[in-house]
Formats: sequence, C-alpha cells, structure tokens
Amino acid sequence: MSGLEGRRALVTGASRGIGKSIALDLAAAGCDVVGVARSPDALAAVGSEVESLGRRFLPVELDVASAGDIPAAIDRAWDWRGGIDVLVNVAGLIVRSAPLEVTPAEWDLTFSVNVRGTYFVTQEVGGRMLANGGGSIVTVTSLAGERVTRASVSYQASKAALIQVTRALAVHWAPTVRVNAVAPGYVRTDLNAAWLADEENGGYVLGKTPLGRVGLPEDVAGAVRFLASPASSYVTGQNLRVDGGWSAQ
Repeated sequence: MSGLEGRRALVTGASRGIGKSIALDLAAAGCDVVGVARSPDALAAVGSEVESLGRRFLPVELDVASAGDIPAAIDRAWDWRGGIDVLVNVAGLIVRSAPLEVTPAEWDLTFSVNVRGTYFVTQEVGGRMLANGGGSIVTVTSLAGERVTRASVSYQASKAALIQVTRALAVHWAPTVRVNAVAPGYVRTDLNAAWLADEENGGYVLGKTPLGRVGLPEDVAGAVRFLASPASSYVTGQNLRVDGGWSAQ
C-alpha cells in the first residue's frame, strides 16, 4: 500500500515525458489526477491511460507562463474533487543556446516557465493546502541546478532557483505543507532523444554516471511517489537527486 489511495494529485507538464510518467505512477498508486499541460489532445491520451487504471482524470489546459490564467485553472482543479493533496511541478523547458548566444528573450522565456510559472502554481495550490490543513508539494528540478552540465546556462540557473524556492517554502509552510524537490540527471525523453543519440553527448553522460545508463522517466516517478506519500512524512526542504550516482563523484 502506497498511502496514496484516494488522494488527489495535480501534475503540471503531464502530457508527455517525465510528467506523463509521474501522472500514471500516481494513478497506479491510487490517486485521482489533474493533468495540466498546453495540449488538449495529449492530455486526453494521458487521461485514457489514467482511467484504464481505475482512477479519475481531469484535463486542464494551461500554459504556466501565462500567470494570469493560473488562478482560474487551480480553482477548477481544486473544485473537481474538493481539494488537492499532492502537487507535482514538472512543466519546464530548455533553450539550448551557448552562453554568448543567449538572448534576453530566451532567458525570459526559460524563467517565465521554469521559475515564475512553477512558483505561481505552487502559490495558488499551497495557499489552499495551508487553509485546508495539509499537503505535499514536489518540484522537478535538475542535477544541473547544483552541478555544471552541458545544459544551457539559463536552464541551469532556473533550476538552481527552484531548489532554493523549495527550501524557502518548506520552512515557511512547515509543519502543515511539506515541500520537496526531485533532481534528475539525464533522463531519456522525446525532448532530448536526438541530443542523447549524438555519440559525443551520449558518451559524456554515460562517462559521468556510475550506474552506467541514462535515466528513465519511471526512475523519477518513483522518487516523486515517495516524497508525495506518507512514507516521507519527516522529509521537507530536500532536493533528492535521481542521477545514477553522478553527483557522488
């Protein structure tokens, strides 16, 4: 038993990759799921998979970069099943520009999604959780938020910001709401499959990873499930690295 049976979870970036894997894993653990993403068709596909697991699914179309649209979206999600017990922030992007080639527009786009969007979703849900007496929030950060990788500088900076946001909110909202993060290393998704397929890039990742493989979305989902569940009831303010041992070196 996961301790998540009958809980209500909201997952941003739920339409593909890590977000989709987390949404399905939480459904398998017993959660009804609100899936938030920009693509209604992709959300519908995820919803069918969630429902095949015997759980309910609510699709919410939202671009988290549009901060003004967040309150109404969270109102809808909260009202659907009378609350949210678990929030998982996954929505994010990377713009692969070299340091001397980053433009102000690229920098602002990265931070508007990865940091500002995540923060204001968390603010809306967290405020309701505090008033309702509890909840667990998990944000997907990155190994690149604490270690220099080949990710773009703007991406690394945005993930570092999220790690500190996690710590700050954990202190502010304790003991009512737990706030944690999961920091994946390189995980194979449709967004980076071509990059990883490059022989030099693939060799770089494997050479840095003691477990000798690229991560899978399911690897991240398992860590999120732990932090979302009562099994981690004495854990808050942490950034759990899921990186195949990269950061141990």
